[in-house]
Amino acid sequence: MKIFYALALISTPFFASAKPLDLKKVSADSNWIMHMNFDSVRNSEIGIFMEDAFENMPEVQRKVLKVQEKYGIHPMKISSFTMFGTGEKHKGIGILEGGINAEIVSGFAQSKDSIEGSKVGENTIFSSQKGRRPMAFTALENGRMIFGPDRDYVSDGIFFANGLGKGMELHPIHESLTGLLVDPGFLFFANVKNVMEVVEFNEWGRSMADKIDSCGMVIGDQNGELKLVALLKTTSIEVSEPIENMVRGGLAMMEMKAGEDSNTEQILNSYQVTREGKIIRVEVGISNSFLIDRIKKEIKKSV
Repeated sequence: MKIFYALALISTPFFASAKPLDLKKVSADSNWIMHMNFDSVRNSEIGIFMEDAFENMPEVQRKVLKVQEKYGIHPMKISSFTMFGTGEKHKGIGILEGGINAEIVSGFAQSKDSIEGSKVGENTIFSSQKGRRPMAFTALENGRMIFGPDRDYVSDGIFFANGLGKGMELHPIHESLTGLLVDPGFLFFANVKNVMEVVEFNEWGRSMADKIDSCGMVIGDQNGELKLVALLKTTSIEVSEPIENMVRGGLAMMEMKAGEDSNTEQILNSYQVTREGKIIRVEVGISNSFLIDRIKKEIKKSV
């Protein structure tokens, strides 16, 4: 599993090339969304490298095959992963599509004493109290897997995964995010104003959240870089300038520290911060060649 985790943890959040998210499959009550899609990953520079590495490493293939045979999940065939929720701590729905063998997943769950199964319509939802917090999941025959903190959340997730629920309306910041990169691979959006109604922040967290209306980020492959573009809408023009300066200062410190370390000097290939009214836009570019070198090192460690 070490090799799989090394590959997955490095590649999953950054290198997936995403298709547009279908908001019909996201609850209308959601205040945050995270979406990744892996179908086009092989078309990117880093994706091609990852696939070649997989094909040329029999040991990695054996590890992945064991995961598939034991748990019913083929990591290299996962199509997309979407999570959403209101902002309430540890409460949300996750929908994994592709690479799921429902029969094996169910068989594995039924073999564990710590996992209980219960029927909801035609589906069996498995629940476990073991670990740091409760968890529930189900595997559907169409290659999907739904996650949540309990049976009710998973039941709702099945409904939304099938496009039957009341979908989320497109927020202006979310709409702007969809046009920032030609083919983004990762999307995150949060309606901070609404999140504050369901989340208890500490004093510092609330002081920051009071200044932010909404925010989001997309990541994708562009011109030899891994490009990250973030949008942050403040609650007023008065607070937008100091937040912009804080972001600029943070990136300048990153650039300075990277320049002092030969191992990370390429990590911040480029960056730009602009502001228009209440909207702050941040662009960061990371060298693909630098990331590929780091992945190679992680693969060697795992092997």
